[in-house]
Amino acid sequence: MGLFDKIKKSFELKQNFPNSDSLEKTKKQILELTKQFELNPNSSKILLELYSCYVEISNTEKKIECLEKLSDLLPRDFYPLQQLADIYLNEVNNDSKAKFYQNKANKIKNDF
Repeated sequence: MGLFDKIKKSFELKQNFPNSDSLEKTKKQILELTKQFELNPNSSKILLELYSCYVEISNTEKKIECLEKLSDLLPRDFYPLQQLADIYLNEVNNDSKAKFYQNKANKIKNDF
């Protein structure tokens, strides 16, 4: 095991896992935010809050969905693209998609 693997493993061990009360609260929050987003589909703020909830419950598919919508709503913001690159690299293990999103994020950063 290399140094990077040891560091990564130590971070994984220190992660806090939500308890059942916290999960229930987050699921209720997701339902409420989803309703709000349906009423206001151009709200990046609601989408970002929804994304945070999916991060908390570790729902990769929904995180990706939120970030893709965010990148459509905020085409000049590199954050959603950077997060997508990170998810595809570290959670989905899809190097080609990670590289695709990282290149898009880098282009936005370089255009500033």
